[in-house]
Amino acid sequence: MKRIVTGLLFLTFLVLPLAARPSSIAVGAQVGFTSTGVVGDFEFGPVALDIGANFPAGLAYIKSLAGGDDWDLANSLFTMTGGVSYPISLGEQFSLKVGIGTTIFTNFTPWVLGFAGPIIKGEYWIPNSSFGLFAKLDVPIFIYALGGEEATTGFSQGLPLMGIFTSTVGVLYSL
Repeated sequence: MKRIVTGLLFLTFLVLPLAARPSSIAVGAQVGFTSTGVVGDFEFGPVALDIGANFPAGLAYIKSLAGGDDWDLANSLFTMTGGVSYPISLGEQFSLKVGIGTTIFTNFTPWVLGFAGPIIKGEYWIPNSSFGLFAKLDVPIFIYALGGEEATTGFSQGLPLMGIFTSTVGVLYSL
């Protein structure tokens, strides 16, 4: 019995520092022209990983205005976002993350199209709350297409303007 109590006390003292610091896992929702969906934000030491599964609501809206099938989910294009960044704390509630990221377009065929480049993400965590707000600015400088055994890449001076469409805002909940 003493060993069990001692073991539980030992585990409690090991876990207390983990409960005192903010969680390194957050989930939420993001809204953007090409990326409207769910997002997860994971911090691994000095590096943060950002992953999202999305629907291009802006593109679907334009397609429906142009006379296409309303929100044609059967033949839709889906997007996935991802990024690796370095968090910089700018205060108790605000952090800035700078890194590289990508937006991938797929309709679950062997081919995918994507944009990659630097990302800047600002996060504001509401005091005494588990909720936070974020804005992520993408600056794509590289375009790629992958499929089967082939790959195509390219650069363009106008490509950073695509950041207007691939940038997102959203809300996070810290677990």
